[in-house]
Amino acid sequence: MVAIVSFWDERKLLVFLALIIAAAALMSAEISAARAGRRSLNDELVATLVTPIEGAVVRTENAVTGEVNLLLHAGALARENEALRRKVQQLASANERLKEDAIENVHLRRMLGIAPSLPQRTLAADVIGYAPEGAREEITIDRGTRDGVRRDDVVVNGDGLIGHVIDAGPHDAHVLLVTDPTSAVPAFLRDAHSWGIATGTTQHVRVKYIGQDVPVRDGDVVVTGRSDLYPPGIRIGTVSEVDRRDNALYQSAVVQPAVQVSSLTHVLVLLR
Repeated sequence: MVAIVSFWDERKLLVFLALIIAAAALMSAEISAARAGRRSLNDELVATLVTPIEGAVVRTENAVTGEVNLLLHAGALARENEALRRKVQQLASANERLKEDAIENVHLRRMLGIAPSLPQRTLAADVIGYAPEGAREEITIDRGTRDGVRRDDVVVNGDGLIGHVIDAGPHDAHVLLVTDPTSAVPAFLRDAHSWGIATGTTQHVRVKYIGQDVPVRDGDVVVTGRSDLYPPGIRIGTVSEVDRRDNALYQSAVVQPAVQVSSLTHVLVLLR
């Protein structure tokens, strides 16, 4: 009996032969590439298809490992960040203190620099009290009668006139500021060569009783005039505004004080 070969059996046989031929061709290519020291086509295909997948797997693994490490070390990182933040704050505070010390040193050098030029003995004092909302404009200094401070002693610093002592105890004294409305200081307008009386307005100083014919200008320097209380030539401030009226006997000038009272730390007392 003769077996009848079907169409599908022939196709299977052809596929099998094709696979054998392809395998032989691949093997031949592998042998040829190995002899020539080159990569085979199979290796190239594997590298092309598999390598990107391996890279993605490695990157994913690294990312996951990094996240795990971050979570494991989150507490330590938070503590380190807090320590760094405190260190930055400490450095910023130290820097501010250095700036303040530098400014204070400048003021001290300026104040001590004018001491030899003053006609009286001077006594350095620290400001220990300032009441901007008080009934009068005054400061308290840490020197009193046991140091030689007396009522009506003039008080200055390196910038100019501060005021005069109104009362003194053994260990401290009160100084009425030139900006107090009850203060009255003989004033000389150095640029205009004219006299007046400087009184306080709380924020500024106003020089009154300036003749109408005096050419007062913004920026003119005002200093103390000689009197029983004040030595001459101590800077009071600079004219910032002129009040001149045609029907008035005198004109007046608003003066920006030379001394910034709110930031006072050290003063000089002119002892009599």
